[in-house]
Amino acid sequence: MRQTPTIRRIGGRVEVAYEEIVAFLGTPVGRKLRTLLAGALIATAPMIFRVPGLRRYPLIRTLEVIGGAALVVKFAESLRDWQPSERRPIVIDVPPAR
Repeated sequence: MRQTPTIRRIGGRVEVAYEEIVAFLGTPVGRKLRTLLAGALIATAPMIFRVPGLRRYPLIRTLEVIGGAALVVKFAESLRDWQPSERRPIVIDVPPAR
């Protein structure tokens, strides 16, 4: 199956956006943002699963039963403690024109 140029361009944009986000999160400002976001998630995790609008969904109810708040807290701790392994330049691979 042949990819259309539009799909290839969108995929390239998503890849660049991901790399830019990872690069930003490794900066001092990104580290501060990670710390604030993780702190907010850790503090509000038990309340997230008590929101009446969310409890309508079976997935949310299931996550609450199996300890979804603990999963959210674990994710937040991982986000807070994450450090980028190395600085990598963002490389955009542009295919040659036909």
